[in-house]
Amino acid sequence: MDKLSKLFKIIILVGLTFLVALIFFQKIDFTGIDLGRHLENGRVVWQNPQVLFQNFYSYTGPNTSFVNHHWLSGVILYLVYLLDGFKGLIIFNCLLAVSVFLLAFNLAYKKAGFYLSATVSLPIIYLLSERVEIRPEIFSYLFILLVWFLIDKTAKDQKWRRLFWLIPLFTFWVNLHIYFFIGLTLVGLKMAAEFLRKFIYSAGNFQERFGAAWLKAKPWTTFLGWSILSCLVNPNTWRGLLYPFNIFENYGYEIAENKSVFYLGHLMISPNFLLFKIILLVLIVSWLIYIFVSRKIRFFDLFLSFLFSGLALFASRNLALFALAALVLIPANLSCLKFSWKFFNRTKNYFVIAFISLVVGSSVYLIIDSRSYHNFIKNPLGFTLSGGGDASANFFKTNNLSGPIFNNYDIGSALIFWLFPQEKVFVDNRPEAYSNKFFKETYIPMQNETGKWEAVSNDYKFKTIYFSHTDGTPWAQQFLGRILNDDNWSLVYFDQSTVILLNKKLTDKTLLKKLSLTEKDFRDRLRLLSSHSGLKDKMSLASLADRANQPLLAEEIYHGILMDYPDYSPVLVSLGALYSNTDLIKSLSYFDLALAGGHRLPGVYNQIGLVNWQLGEYQKAETAWNSALKLDHHNTSALYYLNQIKELRKSGKLSTN
Repeated sequence: MDKLSKLFKIIILVGLTFLVALIFFQKIDFTGIDLGRHLENGRVVWQNPQVLFQNFYSYTGPNTSFVNHHWLSGVILYLVYLLDGFKGLIIFNCLLAVSVFLLAFNLAYKKAGFYLSATVSLPIIYLLSERVEIRPEIFSYLFILLVWFLIDKTAKDQKWRRLFWLIPLFTFWVNLHIYFFIGLTLVGLKMAAEFLRKFIYSAGNFQERFGAAWLKAKPWTTFLGWSILSCLVNPNTWRGLLYPFNIFENYGYEIAENKSVFYLGHLMISPNFLLFKIILLVLIVSWLIYIFVSRKIRFFDLFLSFLFSGLALFASRNLALFALAALVLIPANLSCLKFSWKFFNRTKNYFVIAFISLVVGSSVYLIIDSRSYHNFIKNPLGFTLSGGGDASANFFKTNNLSGPIFNNYDIGSALIFWLFPQEKVFVDNRPEAYSNKFFKETYIPMQNETGKWEAVSNDYKFKTIYFSHTDGTPWAQQFLGRILNDDNWSLVYFDQSTVILLNKKLTDKTLLKKLSLTEKDFRDRLRLLSSHSGLKDKMSLASLADRANQPLLAEEIYHGILMDYPDYSPVLVSLGALYSNTDLIKSLSYFDLALAGGHRLPGVYNQIGLVNWQLGEYQKAETAWNSALKLDHHNTSALYYLNQIKELRKSGKLSTN
C-alpha cells in the first residue's frame, strides 16, 4: 500500500468516525428516557439489594416482583457520572458508539475490503441516529459484535480455545442488558449453519451425513452450552436467563420503540423509517446478487440477515442494531462482484476526493439539522441536559415541596434520580414493573376520565402533579388540558418539558400564594422560554399554551416558528388543529399546506374530515376519511366516521350524491 493510499484511507475512516461521534454528541433529554433510574440503580444497589428484585422506587406497587436485568449497566454509568457528571456520560456514550462502529467496520473490512465497506457505512451511520440515548443496550451492541468477531475468527483458524472468552463475556453481559440472548442466538445460529452446510454438502447416506454434520457442529454446541450456563450467574439466576422470553407477559403499557416502523409510519414522519426500508431492500438485493454470482450460500450470514431484519421489523428500537449488521453483511455479499480494479485504480483519487467531500457535507448537514429540523439529530449538540434540564427538580427541592406525587410514565425515571429516597413515584418507564391491571384500569383511565381521576386522587391524596408536558399520548394530552384548567390545582412551575401543579386544598396557603402563576406570569414566562429555545422546545411550549387555554399565545409561537421554518409541516398541522376551533377555512388551508409538504398521515386526513364535516362538505369529509383508511386500513377514527356516514345515508339523513 502506497503512502497516499494509506493516507486516503485514514482520512476517510476518521471522517466516518467523526460522523458517528457527531450523531451521539447530543444533549440528554433526561425527562424522556430511563437514564435517571439506571443512575439511581448504580447508587443504591450496594445499599439495598432489593432493587434487584422488586419495584423499589414506586409507592403504587412496591412489592411487585421485578427482574432487574440491567443493574450492572447502572453501576458503570453511575461511576462515570461520579467522575464527570452528564458531560462524562455523553463522552462515554460517544466512545462506546465509536468503538461499536469501528468493530463493525473491521468485520466488514475483513470480508469485503476498505472502500466497499466505507461506501456502505455512510447511510448506515445515519440510521444509527435512531438510538443515540445513553442506554444499557449500547453494551449489547458492543458484545454482539465481539461475539460475531470471535465466531468469525475461530471459524477461520479453528482455534477453539478462543471461544472460552465467551464464558466471562456472557457472565458480564447477562447483568448488563437483556439482549444477551441475541449473543446466545449468534452462537446457536453458527452451530446450525455448520451442521446444515456439512449435512448438505457431505457424501454418503443420511446417517453418515448426519454424523459428519454433528461432528462439525459439536464444538459450537459445547460452547453454546457453556455460554448458557454462564448466563445463570446473575442475581435472579434462572429467572434472569429466561427473562428475555417472558418480559412481554406483563407489559400493560405500549411504547413506541416496541412498535414496527410500519405501525409508527402511520403516526409520524421519520426519515429513518424510509432509510431502513431502503437498506433492507439493498440487503435483500445483495443476497440475490451473491447467490446468483457465487452459486452458494453463506448459511451463518444468511441466518444473521433474517435475525437482525426480523428484530428491526418487529420493533423500531432495533433499527440501529440492524444498521450495524447490515454494515457487515451488505459489503460481504457485494464483494462477489469482480470490479475492474484497474479502472478503479486510475479513478481512485477522484473517488476518494468525492467521498471525503460527501463526508464533510454530511457533517455540515448534521450540524445544521441539530439546530433546525431535527431529522436525524433529535436534540441540540452539547454536554448537558436538554430542555429545562434539572431546573424543575431544583424548584421542587428549594421550595420544600412534597408528595404524594402524581407523575406520568415518561418522567418517572428522572424523578427517581432527582427525588428518591425522599419521594417515590406513581409510575416510571418500566412497563414490566407494574401490573397490566394498573395501566389499563388505573393509570390510563384516570387521565381520560374526570371521575376516575377524582377517585384515584382521593385515594392517594396527591399533593403535587409533576408531569412532562411533552408526553404525546392522547390520555396525557387530554389530562393536561383538563388539569391546567382545574380550579382545584394551581400551576406553580413549567419549563420546556415539565409542569408542576399543587393541590390547593392540601398545600399551605402562604406557599401557594407565593408560587402560583397568574395568567400574566404564564404568558410572560412562556414567551421568555420560547425566545431562548430551539425548534423542538418551541413546539412543546406552543402545545402547552394550547392545553392551558391560551390559543392566541400558541398561535403566536407557531407563527414565530413559521417565520424561521416556513415549510415545517408539523407546525402547519398544529396550526390547522388550532384553527379548527375558530376558523375552519383557515384550518383547512394549513392542513392542505401540510399535505403539500409531504405530511400525509392518517391523523391529518382525519382532522381534515372533521373540519369539512363542520363546514357541511360531507363528500369532502368522506374523501378525507377514505384517504386515511388507504394509509392505515385499521384506522379506528376513519372507520368510525365512515360507518356513521353509511348509517346516515341508510336513514335518509344524508344525501347519497
